[in-house]
Amino acid sequence: MEIEGIELMGENVRSKLKSCGEGVKLYPMAKIAFPEKVELGAHVKVRDFAFIFAGEGLIVGDYSDIQPHTVVWGGGLTVIGARVSTGPGTVFLSATYSHAPGLRMVDGLPEGAAVAIGGKLVVGDDVYIGARSVIMPVTIGEGAVIGAGSFVNKDCEPYGIYVGSPAKKIGERPKLDPINW
Repeated sequence: MEIEGIELMGENVRSKLKSCGEGVKLYPMAKIAFPEKVELGAHVKVRDFAFIFAGEGLIVGDYSDIQPHTVVWGGGLTVIGARVSTGPGTVFLSATYSHAPGLRMVDGLPEGAAVAIGGKLVVGDDVYIGARSVIMPVTIGEGAVIGAGSFVNKDCEPYGIYVGSPAKKIGERPKLDPINW
């Protein structure tokens, strides 16, 4: 089923993805634009009311869970590692925007006046991102934890615990023991 160029996800969009691993669960009310730019690893879940605008591309690693109301948006590349869990309402922005000098937002801007500056957003393996966090084009290291409601505009170290707006490191979590998946 199509709604103005956006695919309702489910079995009907699986074949349109760039790649899709085994055991992927695409909930029926999640939406995706440009599915041909999306790569999903094995056992990924994209839950209802998630919205994905793939930009330059989206790569999601095995066993990651994209919770309800999560938004992946922007003109850049977004890479989400394996075993990543996003809290509901997380926003990933792989681009920032700039206006032409001297223009103000009144009734919208003339076409071409706002320019997307694509970036690369990378989330390492085994990361937890709390609900309603906003992630800009940064790198979040393996095993990091981002507290709920955080605004992440700088890179995060592996196994660091970050909270706040802007997010600041408040501690570290222990390294995880390997699990044979």
